[in-house]
Amino acid sequence: LPPPERPRPVASGGPRDPWDGLDVVKLRKDGLAKWNAKSPTDLAMTGMAQKHRQADVRESRAFLKQLVAKRCGDGGKAWPRIVLDCGAGIGRLTSGLLLRLKGVEHVDLLEPAATLRKRAREALADEPRVRRFFASTLEAFAPQAYDLIWVNWVLMYIPNSEIVSFLRRCRLRLPIGGAIAVKDNVEDRSYEEDLDDEDLCVARTVKHFEALFSEAGFKVLFKRKQQEWPTDKGRFPLMMWALVADT
Repeated sequence: LPPPERPRPVASGGPRDPWDGLDVVKLRKDGLAKWNAKSPTDLAMTGMAQKHRQADVRESRAFLKQLVAKRCGDGGKAWPRIVLDCGAGIGRLTSGLLLRLKGVEHVDLLEPAATLRKRAREALADEPRVRRFFASTLEAFAPQAYDLIWVNWVLMYIPNSEIVSFLRRCRLRLPIGGAIAVKDNVEDRSYEEDLDDEDLCVARTVKHFEALFSEAGFKVLFKRKQQEWPTDKGRFPLMMWALVADT
């Protein structure tokens, strides 16, 4: 969930972990309680008007279309077949984005909030390609072999070390030709803010994100900035990355 306004900035000396010195276990518990208390609607999940939600999905589709083209090549077999939606919420992007990829056979959903997971089950009950619903946080999840792992508005809630650990676990099971797609808020100024006390999240710089990706053994195949996005009320920009194993 993109925070509605930027809190007062605090200068830093470079990439750091905003969770340093904080009670991560308590913050995780508090964050899960917040999500379970939310109304299971698209508006509550994103905090965005319909036109911005539509733009979000539209540009994600264009981004994944480019990724599919790079993974398949001319005349290649369908890709991806098996997909994981991380922080899937109520299944907004499972239904509106991932299941619309040509050739997808199965999509698994990872969502720790029981209220949201229940709504996703209901919304996707008639979709035979939806396979499993995992009641786990990202940092506790051991992924299986997925062609594509979609991570949208999730890393902003997780400490640096847990991002790197998760990505390393993904890399160990990533099949040949597999990829991870990350979409998240980014800080476009020269400093990063402290953890947002209300939304319990943070916006990292592009450089910070890419340092974490590299530490986990990934390289950026390509990246794209969300073009149609509100800039009022201190909204953060959105960036998308396509990551592949750096061999």
